[in-house]
Amino acid sequence: MARTSATLELMTGRVLGRQGRFAVCPLILALGLDAQHSLSVQSNLVSVPVTVTDRNGKPIIGLDREHFAVTDESEPREILAFSRQEGAVSMGFIVDMSGSMQDKQRYAASAVRAITAAAGPGDEAFLLTFGDQPEMRVPTTRAIDSLADPLISGKAHGKTALIDAVYRGIHEVRSASHRRKALVVISDGGDNHSRFSEAELQRGAIEGDVQIYAISLEENARSPEEKRGTFLLRDLAALTGGAHFTIRDRSHLPGVAAELARAMREVYVLSFKPPAGSAGKWRQVRVSVNTPSSKTLRVAARSGYYAPE
Repeated sequence: MARTSATLELMTGRVLGRQGRFAVCPLILALGLDAQHSLSVQSNLVSVPVTVTDRNGKPIIGLDREHFAVTDESEPREILAFSRQEGAVSMGFIVDMSGSMQDKQRYAASAVRAITAAAGPGDEAFLLTFGDQPEMRVPTTRAIDSLADPLISGKAHGKTALIDAVYRGIHEVRSASHRRKALVVISDGGDNHSRFSEAELQRGAIEGDVQIYAISLEENARSPEEKRGTFLLRDLAALTGGAHFTIRDRSHLPGVAAELARAMREVYVLSFKPPAGSAGKWRQVRVSVNTPSSKTLRVAARSGYYAPE
């Protein structure tokens, strides 16, 4: 796979309130970088999954607690628990089947297969497609080998209800059985047929504790509407601590998906105690790595949390 074929935009989202207002600070990286960062609160500890990769997107393994540092609202926090994230994952695949995807279905199917091929024991997933509206093609199942089949047999048609599809995907995966939850969104266009607004989707994403990984396919000159679709997915990835890939050749979809799947499996989890008196407040978090090669490493983690009540 040619590394010039795609761009991964790894972003840190800064939420400014519960109403979904946020700013995004993007870091544009060469293909293959990273993924998998969520944030959850367990008891009185905050746990932040973190992915560390080199410049070529290869996950860095073998790091220990002392290699990491965490600041909470710019104040250092002691890392009270440290581990490699293991265990099963609940995944949702949200795939564009609008009319513009007619000649790209088999590549999207191959991308889904590349991710499910890397699935671990006990992983579960569902397939949700969308054109004029979201449609559940395969409900949550652990038999995920044939999950992509409807993408080959189905007919791409209609407009693009991208926002409605991601909104439903967040709702579906939140009720899944595993603690680790992720959505993968594959689309080539912008929303033009949704009932929900971007603000409503952003609020749902903030509260969902679900990592969103998105692949935007951009092969031709893009209309303002189509560009808004790319920006929407980029911002959702930032907001949830995920990753956004931009692909400019449909044949590279499977390779990019494989890189995404690999990075999802190499995750560290750092846990710390939030300060007293912060209950219910949004607090910014920053994770850094201190090693001899730290200047060449990329660290990806969600940028904040709501302190537990």
